[in-house]
Amino acid sequence: MAMDWIPLLRFPIEWGALALFVVACLYWERAGFSGLGVEGCIATAMIGFIAGYDATASYAGAGAIAAGAAVAYALVTGSVLQILRTDPAIGTFASSLVAACGLGILTRTGPHLLLTEQPPPGLLHGTLVDGTFAEDLLANPWFLATPIVVALASWIYWRTPFGLRLRAFGETPALRVPGASATRTRLIGLALGGLIVVPGAALLLRVSGPSPPVALGVLALACAIAGRWSFAPALLLAAGIALVRTVRPYAGTSGPAAIGLEIAPFVLALFYLVLLSRRSLRMSTARQARLDPDTL
Repeated sequence: MAMDWIPLLRFPIEWGALALFVVACLYWERAGFSGLGVEGCIATAMIGFIAGYDATASYAGAGAIAAGAAVAYALVTGSVLQILRTDPAIGTFASSLVAACGLGILTRTGPHLLLTEQPPPGLLHGTLVDGTFAEDLLANPWFLATPIVVALASWIYWRTPFGLRLRAFGETPALRVPGASATRTRLIGLALGGLIVVPGAALLLRVSGPSPPVALGVLALACAIAGRWSFAPALLLAAGIALVRTVRPYAGTSGPAAIGLEIAPFVLALFYLVLLSRRSLRMSTARQARLDPDTL
């Protein structure tokens, strides 16, 4: 019997979404907070998409609500952690749990238009690929915009004065730069991270069915750590996890094989961390500049 190649068409979508989440993790980490908060941004954006489309029946309106919700979550979380001086990892993890629980409750309240409507909202209609499996790739504006968003975020991060200040203030919050506020710069970094996850959340909602996935922000953070906080290595590592997630349909919906492939992305992330993250997490024993790329 010939192999069904259709599930593999999801690989670019899975990789694109994970790539966006990895970039968001880098922004959150370099803003001096924990990338664990990206999971909350993803869940909040999904809530905004689902609830927004139910309320407005407008995909553009739902996208605006999702973006606003993700940015609001980032700013509120960052502000509360700043005011209360809470440990960033504990605070962002707790806030992400609240958002993830909210998403779970929302998806169980009944069928939602965004997850069930046909033809699918958010795609370009009237094209040659309408109704085919290729429409999720060639007629999906979010997917087409993904490489542009990743490239633009990388350029801002590495090549602009704002990116330099973000990395500097994240490394040394007490640093004083004339005309620049550390708190404002770090919160803007969080907001940008929140915006970056919105296309990824939209991609996953398109292919995940009635049960949106969770913990992808954690997988993205593992890639960022194992990639030593650099864009290219982290994005390449995300491809491995995306591939594992793509082959899950071949194992069916139940049984040991299905359970194993559900767990496999997290096992691979653990493998990344054990083998590749030792240097990125180790404190340097030699004197280095605070903005040395090897310590950022």
